[in-house]
Amino acid sequence: MSARKIPYKELRWLPTKKILGQFKEPKKLMPTKAIVGQKRATDALDLGLKLYKPGYNIYVAGIAGTGRMTTIKRALEQVCKEYDKAPSKTDGFNGAPDRCYVYNFTDPSQPVLLSFSRGQGRVFRDDMGELVRVLRTEIPKTLESQHIQREREMIIDRYQRQEKKVFEEFAESLKTEGFALIQVQEGGYVAPSVFPIVGNEAVSIDYLDNLVKEKKMEEKERDKKVKRHKELSAELKRVLTKARALGKEMHHAMDKLVQRSASLVLDGLMDDLQSRHKDEDVRKYLLRVKTHILNNIEAFSGKKDGGAEHGGQGGGEGIIVLGGAPSRPPEDQFWYYEVNLLYDSSSEGSEHKKVPIVEEHNPSYTNLFGAIEYNVGHGGFWSTDFRHIKSGSLLRADGGYIIINALDIMRRPVVWDQLKRVLKTEQLSIQQPETYFQVAPLSLKPEPIDLRVKVIMVGPSWVYHLLYHHEEDFAKTFKVLSDFGTTMPLTTDSTKQFASVLKAVCERGKMRNFDQDGIIAMIEHGIEEAGQRDRISTRFAYITDILREADYWASQDNKKHIGRKHVERALDEKRERHGLTEEHVQRLIDEGVLLVDTSGKRVGQINGLSVYQMGHVSFGKPSRVTATTSVGMSGIVNIEREAKMSGPIHDKGVLILTGYLRQKYAQREPLNLSASLCFEQSYGGVDGDSASSTEIYALLSALSGVPIRQDLAVTGSVNQLGDIQPIGGANEKIEGFFDVCKSRKLTGKQGVVIPVQNERHLMLRGDVVKAVKAGKFHIYSVSNIDEGIELLMGKPAGKVRKDGTFPPGSIHALVAKRISKMNAVLASMGGGKSLKDEKKVAKNTKKKVVKKKSKKKVVKKKSKKKVVKKRVKKKVAKKKKR
Repeated sequence: MSARKIPYKELRWLPTKKILGQFKEPKKLMPTKAIVGQKRATDALDLGLKLYKPGYNIYVAGIAGTGRMTTIKRALEQVCKEYDKAPSKTDGFNGAPDRCYVYNFTDPSQPVLLSFSRGQGRVFRDDMGELVRVLRTEIPKTLESQHIQREREMIIDRYQRQEKKVFEEFAESLKTEGFALIQVQEGGYVAPSVFPIVGNEAVSIDYLDNLVKEKKMEEKERDKKVKRHKELSAELKRVLTKARALGKEMHHAMDKLVQRSASLVLDGLMDDLQSRHKDEDVRKYLLRVKTHILNNIEAFSGKKDGGAEHGGQGGGEGIIVLGGAPSRPPEDQFWYYEVNLLYDSSSEGSEHKKVPIVEEHNPSYTNLFGAIEYNVGHGGFWSTDFRHIKSGSLLRADGGYIIINALDIMRRPVVWDQLKRVLKTEQLSIQQPETYFQVAPLSLKPEPIDLRVKVIMVGPSWVYHLLYHHEEDFAKTFKVLSDFGTTMPLTTDSTKQFASVLKAVCERGKMRNFDQDGIIAMIEHGIEEAGQRDRISTRFAYITDILREADYWASQDNKKHIGRKHVERALDEKRERHGLTEEHVQRLIDEGVLLVDTSGKRVGQINGLSVYQMGHVSFGKPSRVTATTSVGMSGIVNIEREAKMSGPIHDKGVLILTGYLRQKYAQREPLNLSASLCFEQSYGGVDGDSASSTEIYALLSALSGVPIRQDLAVTGSVNQLGDIQPIGGANEKIEGFFDVCKSRKLTGKQGVVIPVQNERHLMLRGDVVKAVKAGKFHIYSVSNIDEGIELLMGKPAGKVRKDGTFPPGSIHALVAKRISKMNAVLASMGGGKSLKDEKKVAKNTKKKVVKKKSKKKVVKKKSKKKVVKKRVKKKVAKKKKR
């Protein structure tokens, strides 16, 4: 077999008559909203969306531009429509409840969670606000009514009379013993005290000492009065204790009066609330609210400090303060009864309110899971309470779906770990992340929220595989993979679907319609993007960009339809916009700065081909590959690898090259040589194995001394058996070498050699096809190294014969002969052994083995003779003795 020259008709896709026929009247082409070419992905997505069970979250994989987000949104719209039509048949949607946090009267650091049916959370919040408003108006009226005031005065009068009676009885008992009860003022405080009576006057107990000194009183009398004074003072304390108890009873009676009066207003309001909110947790909360209000009823009477006086909670209690500073009461003393409605689902403006759909573009910790906000007061101290608990997008998506980007999640610390925890436990605990701020430690611990949400994570495939293999819980929480491809098979139906998508884009964007040639040109571009003639691209995000630009050029041309020339103009303009680097490389080649030969022949030198990727635009250019050989035993040296400019795949290609040489030339004698391979003028690193066949050709040329045609460029991978393997970027590589040859004038002999497997990938530019058609440029395909040798060197490669040799004059024979000579030279230098040397060594070793065996036989014979002689001597000696 020899290299195949590919005819021009096979260099580009040509539409069949059937395909052309369906686009005769482009106006009749119907637009479509269907997702084209992604059946596997859409089926998986449909399963994941409708199977609303734990763990069946969805990872949507694929590269940008394949319509992932569009597909997700349309699929969600369809699910919502199905739910609206038949809610009972749709799995999973029971309507997420409204969640509210309220004050915990037992432990303020653990706010209580209340759940309501959709829309009732706002009603309950408003009801509590109305309750406080009514109580603040009605309770003062009730407490200030005449009958309450009369009862209050009666209670005060009754207890004052009892207190007066106690003191009067004590004062009478003091008189009989010569003492009096006197009110004494000490600072701002007035208190009763016992004084002795001397004569008709009450004097202090210390004054008695003066009377003793003046001899107006006997010491015995003084001592008696002092002793009795102590006893009466102790009795006074008991009287005062009794009076204080009466005061407490009076205040308790007044409190009961106030509570009984307030209950007349409160009971009716509470009964009304309980009749409308029948949930058991809500009823328990309302009972605690009622108790708290009755214990702090003075707050509703307009006395700001009343609650603290009667054992109630002050306005600032329940506020968590960080830093040890005393809490200041807030302006509103009734904040205990407020309701923190985390998320009001009834106010959502979505078309499908029953199935929440949230797209989180910034999935930070607080945006996703919620947060506890803090107030910074005087002195820099932080404070918070249940009212500052804020919801995140996960709670807003409860009972529905949330769409997040995988890379956005991975870029943020703590978020991924918390998301796994929420999906695994199906509970959301609103807390600050551990790394939030050291001044604000964990102060509130709200009650966890039961959550039922389906997460749709969108990201590249490598992130999915990374998480799948390294995250233990990932496979359990994301059981559905919706994998979007970039191409679909090229058939008559698929071209029609492709065109229908473009028609829909034209209608949505109010663009011109296209004519038949315009449609075919867009299909050709889709095939170019797919990279092979039997498939077409599904990356409509990029395809439609060309469509919009073609519409612009049609408007500039004052045409009613988008034609082929407008599509080609859009492609040319795009290539021109991104073509600065390509132009720079081409200029360096034209100026001779980058050395590339396109004519003549040269030993050990060949034109390789490489692809430059610049964003969404890629182009190919030739590069010189050289090989040198010498006598030695260092093997093949990859200069790029030694300079640390070579990637692992390129290193593997060079090692495969060594394996090829062994299987080809080292079957009869050792492979002793020193060779080096280099990509000349390569300063940015080399990777990939697409040049491994190129390097073999250069090395075989250097060994055989046969020059290689410089008007041909070569690409293709190779295995150890010499079979050519396909590569990527075949179109770009061919067009790149064509541009270089065209700039130097086409000679009719220039061309590119590609693997035979890449024939189906050819979708070349029109100017390249025209040049091939005119015989000015050629494309060859080869299936093995031997076919390439004959094309590049002009001599037969040579097939191995039965005796292991190659036909004389063939390339393989020349290479084998050169290797044999190098082995001989190396052997003469003492560094290696040729085939003749090895044969001599084998013969010598055989002779040595024979000599050793013969020596052993001689030794055995001699030893036997010695034994026989000894026996004979012994017998002779015995006979003499006898």
